[in-house]
Amino acid sequence: MAEFIVSESAESRQSQIFSLLPSGYQSSIQLKDSTTKSRVGFRGVGVEAFLTSQGVNFPSAPNQAILSEAGLWVLRLSKTEFWLVDLTGELSNSIFLLEQLSQGLADVYRLYCQHSHGMFEISGALGSQMFAKVCGVDLSHDKLAAGSIAQTSIARVNGIIVNVSASDSVSDRYLLCNDVSSSQHLWDALIDAAQEF
Repeated sequence: MAEFIVSESAESRQSQIFSLLPSGYQSSIQLKDSTTKSRVGFRGVGVEAFLTSQGVNFPSAPNQAILSEAGLWVLRLSKTEFWLVDLTGELSNSIFLLEQLSQGLADVYRLYCQHSHGMFEISGALGSQMFAKVCGVDLSHDKLAAGSIAQTSIARVNGIIVNVSASDSVSDRYLLCNDVSSSQHLWDALIDAAQEF
């Protein structure tokens, strides 16, 4: 029996979120629904060895993220859980290949974060201030530096916030992943908060 590969047919994905910005939207914060971009998760004590064998570098500690040499963001959510995310929209084949190569490996279990989680990109110099409107965790640069992850509640929705800023001195770009069933609510809350900036 063939295994289900979640990253197949990336070009035919559609987001279930009504993500058009409202008429008259004005903000220094840019919001983008990236739910259809490719990602895959792996969990298990064999994941580090698997990623190493594929030449994928990864953070050494949980709640950290790095941009791999191949261009994928590698999120380490716990000691044994990793997500690989393509924010460029051009590396679906890399994720597809990693999924295929993981099949049948001992202690490497795939996580279907492609279908279980919505994904938003938030950019702008006032992003951390915008998050303060919907999140109780301080996401300012000195608290959540580039490459850091906060697993927290945003507008009463559990989510994963990753600081994917290119600079170590300024936090201006975030990745937000959340349960897809709450994505529309969260999207609307972000629009409302962002319009204050």
